[in-house]
Amino acid sequence: MRWLISEKEKAPYFAMRYFEIEPGGWTDLGHHAHDHGVIILKGKGKVLLGEKETEISFGDVVYVPPNEIHQFKNIGDEPFGFICVIPNKDMLREIKARVK
Repeated sequence: MRWLISEKEKAPYFAMRYFEIEPGGWTDLGHHAHDHGVIILKGKGKVLLGEKETEISFGDVVYVPPNEIHQFKNIGDEPFGFICVIPNKDMLREIKARVK
């Protein structure tokens, strides 16, 4: 994973990361309190959202809702690359503090 836009750039609302998964590889099976926006840039993969697995490739867009179990897998013969946009963590902490 490589951070493209992070706290370092002082973006107030979001962070952007680039992931590249080698053939046969996958991301951790995870779930988070925040949502994700994912744009596939290269390769071929599958995304697990909850109990549903879907094939994805260049140009596809994936929305991962908050707290949804998710995982990305490379099912192709070349690197599988995608951009992942998440909320700024400082902003999330501020919103949570206001709600309490």
